[in-house]
Amino acid sequence: MKNILIGLIISLLSIFFSHFANAIDLQNGDVLLISFNCYECRVIESETNSNFSHSGVILKNASREIRVAQSLGSVALYTLDQFLKNKTPGTNVAVFRPIEFMHLSNKDKNVLEDQMLSLFDSTFKGAPFDQKYLWNNFDSKGRELLYCSEFIAKFLDYFLASATIPYPLSYKKNEAYWLVYFHGLIPEGELGNSPASFAIDKRFNFIGNL
Repeated sequence: MKNILIGLIISLLSIFFSHFANAIDLQNGDVLLISFNCYECRVIESETNSNFSHSGVILKNASREIRVAQSLGSVALYTLDQFLKNKTPGTNVAVFRPIEFMHLSNKDKNVLEDQMLSLFDSTFKGAPFDQKYLWNNFDSKGRELLYCSEFIAKFLDYFLASATIPYPLSYKKNEAYWLVYFHGLIPEGELGNSPASFAIDKRFNFIGNL
């Protein structure tokens, strides 16, 4: 009898923690802030005084399946597991939701999902990654280059009442690293944003960690 009770308790706890781990009902427009496990990522986190070095945005596909849109090499859709695989061990992924999306009806959510996917496919999908971290940067073919947080900001700006306000980026804390990275021409003070900027953006609410 005792073993049966113990087994039942373990099963109930397993169900509880499984539910808790998936308690966040991810929705289109949710911004995921993550610490990627790489040296440059540590430098970015140091420079921005944050725990985040990368970002993605929830965007359901045509089958209404959860996907993460991110600029990583180029802008594309990934499964959540693919997005999380480079997470720094022992860290959390913070989820921030646009306040305007907090209380949408199911009908409005479906409309938003369709609009977002259409815009993504027509305007953002396949955009190359911007290794120079410049807010307005285009390649020889006229395609806009987008780094991770820039892509999310410009994508969501189509759906939010107020637009992102870029701010001067600084590279002074790790200047020696950036001198090598930018081949001696650091874009100090150029306008832009970072993954950490979403954590202090008043248009977004923190809704939990993954």
